[in-house]
Amino acid sequence: MSRLTAAPLHTPPFHLGEDMTEDDVHRHIAEAIIDRRLPPGTKLVEQNLATIFSVSRARVRSALTRLAHEKMVTVEPNRGARVATPSVEEARQVFEARRLIEDGIVRAAAARMDTDARAKLEAHVAAEADAHRRRDRHAVIRLSGDFHLLLADIAGNIVLMDFLRELVSRSSLVIAVYERPGSTDCSHHGHDGLLNRLIAMDVEGAAAAMAAHMDEIADSLDLSSHREDGVDLRRVFADILKDSP
Repeated sequence: MSRLTAAPLHTPPFHLGEDMTEDDVHRHIAEAIIDRRLPPGTKLVEQNLATIFSVSRARVRSALTRLAHEKMVTVEPNRGARVATPSVEEARQVFEARRLIEDGIVRAAAARMDTDARAKLEAHVAAEADAHRRRDRHAVIRLSGDFHLLLADIAGNIVLMDFLRELVSRSSLVIAVYERPGSTDCSHHGHDGLLNRLIAMDVEGAAAAMAAHMDEIADSLDLSSHREDGVDLRRVFADILKDSP
């Protein structure tokens, strides 16, 4: 069976300097937003980011413009860029869109399951369980989003993959703003149930499990308030600075 290759959300650290492209700057900032290391509302000062990445402000500005187009960043004249803060209505719409798209994806994935797909999903769910045991929240968040992109890869529809990639990023912002205090991330349990249905090639069962999983995530949100935290950009990108020569 042919398989689309999903571009990973996370790739190895890139050495700092002018060899770092606009794509690299975009990727590092996007990953920090998706991992929730950069909370919604965080001010993204071009000069600070240019210094951190050892690139020109123009390169940072181009990356931020792309992120704004992807709804991950807002750019206001004379006020600069900030990590986007989704409204309550946008939060609801993001998860409504995910329910619709992920229903189609999981049905297609269940119908296309084979030995290779099963092995990839089982390895991924095992990695999620390990991240939970280690209480590595950043890894948990990253792997949770990547699980859904892996399903889209198995489903074999590159258009749905593109839609879902943006929705996963925007969902991360929504969760960062509206997650109820004390909520326990239990995505790997939901993924376990999905995996069992997928292995059985149970299309309707997989669709029902996905719907329940989406409801579980939505139920963890409090769509009545949000927070904005101060953030040290150098600390957020410490792993890049550490790995630079």
